[in-house]
Amino acid sequence: MPNLAPELETELKHLISKHRLQSVTEQIYANADECYALVAQGEDDYSSVGNTRLGGDPDLPPSCAWPTDPDDVENGYSNFIAQINFAEMPRLSAGNPLPTRGILYLFVRSIVSAAEPVVLDSIFFQGETSALARRPSPSEESLCDEYLVHLVPQRVSAVPSISLPIHLKQFRGELEEALGNGSQLYEVQSDLARDGQIAQLLGYATPFNEQTKLYRQMALAQLNKRDLIYNDYWDTIEEYEACIKQWGDNQQLGKMYTGMRDGVVWLTSNRKMIDDAVAQWRLLFRVDSNSLMNLNINDADPLYVFIRDEDLAIGISTISQGK
Repeated sequence: MPNLAPELETELKHLISKHRLQSVTEQIYANADECYALVAQGEDDYSSVGNTRLGGDPDLPPSCAWPTDPDDVENGYSNFIAQINFAEMPRLSAGNPLPTRGILYLFVRSIVSAAEPVVLDSIFFQGETSALARRPSPSEESLCDEYLVHLVPQRVSAVPSISLPIHLKQFRGELEEALGNGSQLYEVQSDLARDGQIAQLLGYATPFNEQTKLYRQMALAQLNKRDLIYNDYWDTIEEYEACIKQWGDNQQLGKMYTGMRDGVVWLTSNRKMIDDAVAQWRLLFRVDSNSLMNLNINDADPLYVFIRDEDLAIGISTISQGK
């Protein structure tokens, strides 16, 4: 049984009862993890300095330069998207792996498409909030992404919540079998969200599309094999061969799948190495496309930010992203 706060354990029991998931109670409890739901409290009027804020303008120390694209330092200013004050985070029953103080600033330098990673700039400030002052965003014309301008600043509060690893194939399959209808899985995920939630700290990255394997994308990028995410649909070479046989009558699909063979062989032959690389990464932050911030990423996608456990343990220093 996970080390959940009593109120979260009660909530989890209600979730299991509501969706008739008693047959997989053990699996749910074994995989449930505490996280923070970031709940919108209304438009931020900048009356406080250094508070957790999504969108708008950041509160930066005077010596801190606004991040820019190194290939365009004159007109390539990154778009500010979030500042997270870790001192505002309430205690978690299972312990909090986040720093106890300091502010993490996240800026978006580039969003190309849903299939490509987002390039981020990050700053981690550990000084006194009295040293901070609101820094107006650069002009719209000089920002890197024209679709991330004029984000409405939202003050948010961190509320302890529950996260389930619905991205894991086995766990997802067990839930779907217990539900008897795979579409109900979306209702389970929706019930885990808080009213007014627009972002999340910690927990799991659980995209609705089961083919989107964000953690493996991170691992493959780390191994300089990110192009193989398009080959990463089969757990074994036998599953791959069966797929080719299934689509044998369709020449176009058969040719496409046959051309994936070398990549599938590498993936299945190096599964242990990939799994070890996956284990290094955890979700740090997710922000959802939402109307409160006037934030719309591609087709209303979330933005996921990952960090390696070793970097989190010594203080935030390496930030990465998968989407």
